[in-house]
Amino acid sequence: MKAFAIGVGLSLTALAGCTSMPETDGGKANSLQSLSVEFVGQGTYGVSPQQGTASLYAVDSRIADVPATLIQQKKIQVSQIPFTVDFTIPADHKKLIQPAVRADAEITYYVTWESDRKNLAAKDMIVIDYDRQFPRVSLNQGKQQVYLCAAK
Repeated sequence: MKAFAIGVGLSLTALAGCTSMPETDGGKANSLQSLSVEFVGQGTYGVSPQQGTASLYAVDSRIADVPATLIQQKKIQVSQIPFTVDFTIPADHKKLIQPAVRADAEITYYVTWESDRKNLAAKDMIVIDYDRQFPRVSLNQGKQQVYLCAAK
């Protein structure tokens, strides 16, 4: 009987700890950050209709030789350049970054584009134009441009 009473007491203690607590961070954990990326080329032009994946990556700027962490991906149907991809990122996305980063870490963000190769000739694929500019972006900075070119 004594063991039963202790078990019930511990259960009530555990349940009491699970009650909702008021938010002390002003809802920051649930707020969203935005990123609008316009993929551009040499003017406006049509491309072979294709589906592709735009990906947002993050990495701690002060750590060398670590892979970037995928934060979000979006599948997009494209038939013309330029086109825009809007990412909505949770404010607490830094918890996803590996290796783990401090709250005050300086984070570098960049995007990639990968055309789906199904039913698409190599000459029709579009790719990031790394020769022109690395696709680095910043959160909450308005629409930013990333340059594309035809695959070689």
